[in-house]
Amino acid sequence: MGKIRDAKKTLSSSALRPKKVKDDDVAICFCKYDPNNPESACGDGCLNVMTSTECIRGYCPCQDYCKNQRFQNCEYAKTKLLQTEGHGWGLLADEDIKAGQFIIEYCGEVISLEEAKHRSQSYEAQGLKDAYIISLNSNYFIDATKRGSLARFINHSCLPNCETRKWTVLGETRVGIFAKVDISSGTELSYNYNFEWYGGATVCCLCRAANCCLFLAAKSQGFQVIFFRQLLYLFEKFTVLILIRIILVD
Repeated sequence: MGKIRDAKKTLSSSALRPKKVKDDDVAICFCKYDPNNPESACGDGCLNVMTSTECIRGYCPCQDYCKNQRFQNCEYAKTKLLQTEGHGWGLLADEDIKAGQFIIEYCGEVISLEEAKHRSQSYEAQGLKDAYIISLNSNYFIDATKRGSLARFINHSCLPNCETRKWTVLGETRVGIFAKVDISSGTELSYNYNFEWYGGATVCCLCRAANCCLFLAAKSQGFQVIFFRQLLYLFEKFTVLILIRIILVD
């Protein structure tokens, strides 16, 4: 259903939008490049930037000076893979990164919600420990398990230094990893997975943060229902054992 892409290809699927953006659908900002003020070229005050929409080459008034084409130009921060202790591969900042900076795009195969549920359970049945599926919108997900960018190696943390943001790029919804705080070179990158649980084995959180929720799906409604049912079952069983002991003692 989806279309696989790598880090330098756009996230596209005929199910999401036409392949070509119509002129009437192009969001054109009102920025004007000032040689004495480089930030005037589609900086924080750009209407498109404020609405998380990238300018399109050939339409932006700032032309080649436009700074709002980071996804299209693959303007990624320098990163490198890291073999962590206890939770597999991770991604490390290989340069100082400023708060709010675009780090990397999350790339993979676009699939439906039902397919995402199916694959999650299928990967688990196959004994695949690392599955990389992230929400694109309410109907579609990005599966980077078999192929994707280095963003898939960023680990979860309950106290993350990064976050995911959704941008409209060439008429498509794209997901990027952005820095929440200033990040020093050599620091492992992390973001909160906001893990949604669809059954199967629970996944323990290994982030070791002071506010760790212990399980990745702890805030998932499905997980909470099952978790509290198990607690209730254990409580009832424990209560019965106490009553039996009291009866035997008497």
